[in-house]
Amino acid sequence: VRVTSTDSIAIDLLLPAVEQLQQQWPNIRVDLEVSTQLLSLSRRQVDIAFRNVRPDAPDLVVRRVAAWPVGLFASEAYLARFGEPVPEDELRGHHLVVYAPYLEHGPFLTMAGAEPAGGVRSSLLVRKAVAAGIGLGEMPVWMGEREGLVRIWPQRRRPNDYEVWQAMHPDLQRTARVRAAAQFLSAAFEVE
Repeated sequence: VRVTSTDSIAIDLLLPAVEQLQQQWPNIRVDLEVSTQLLSLSRRQVDIAFRNVRPDAPDLVVRRVAAWPVGLFASEAYLARFGEPVPEDELRGHHLVVYAPYLEHGPFLTMAGAEPAGGVRSSLLVRKAVAAGIGLGEMPVWMGEREGLVRIWPQRRRPNDYEVWQAMHPDLQRTARVRAAAQFLSAAFEVE
């Protein structure tokens, strides 16, 4: 079964789930493709995709498997150097680590007033750059907490959650090994 996802999703959720899947169904082999490119389900480049953007292809079976609240995080080292942002000042004088496509597609509205410290093309790199003290960054709350980061302004909530969508071609949905893998792997997204 060919599965694609982002690096954070693969490392944090899918790899442990694949190991458990192999224990339960040793005859199902999972080939995991980590990419920010949207591989084609219609052209059968992959069997199952887990993405943080809802696929809009009408010929796919799509379902949301997660909606996680997003928080703003910093490392202890960053806060020791720059101090904690003051809500009244928003993020003026602070540095941000931003997922690069957000910078390319318009203003980064949730963090007005801050200077981008850098754009990266991976949610895992956002998290690791924040942990390295390069800047503040937004990420799903459970990921920031697992990384040991400090949540900034926990009373604030971004209007849109970080969503994860599972997509597959309708023909493959009827294949037993793909259906079993899809059900098993999607259960890995139930995090606290």
